[in-house]
Amino acid sequence: MKIIRLHFLTFCLALIYSVGYAQTVKLNVLNEETTMTVSGTSTLHDWTSEVNTVSGFVEVNEKLVNKGKAKKGDEIALVSIVVPVTSIISPRGATMDKKTYNALKSEEHPEIKFSLKDCKITSSSGSVFQIDANGDLTIAGETKSVTFPVEGNIISGDKMSFTGAYKLNMVEYNMEPPSAMFGQIETGEEVEIKFELIVIK
Repeated sequence: MKIIRLHFLTFCLALIYSVGYAQTVKLNVLNEETTMTVSGTSTLHDWTSEVNTVSGFVEVNEKLVNKGKAKKGDEIALVSIVVPVTSIISPRGATMDKKTYNALKSEEHPEIKFSLKDCKITSSSGSVFQIDANGDLTIAGETKSVTFPVEGNIISGDKMSFTGAYKLNMVEYNMEPPSAMFGQIETGEEVEIKFELIVIK
């Protein structure tokens, strides 16, 4: 009987420990401090558009935030990022914006989305750490699996930043690169998304 009770107690303690260890904390994107750009090339000039609205959240192990330090192997549990297509604004004006929205098929697919599938910290130094973000990127209604490096930083006990960049080919997402002047000016197929996400509890 004592052995059975001991096993039961051990099981309960292990269950409590595993539940506590798996606890995560949700950090929401702080749009007013987050920056994101989309840039590319054309036969006339390079171009960059700014993203004015980014929403979503990041879920990390609670211990990661509480300790203020990261270590190799720690997991980022969940990431969900949403960008409204019409929040992408070019300093070159409404004509460029319209071409961007048409290329992104904004009427049928008004949002760009990224959802994390798997992510572990690959290296760290105190509050700064590196990860390989592996997830699904949805643009113009097409979803592709992508992997790209990201640098994280634990700013405080309830605030973190994630900085990175990802290059993609528009044709792979079934998009037609914009053109102007009856095809005399053509946009390059490759664009780069750069971001610094600020998330807060």
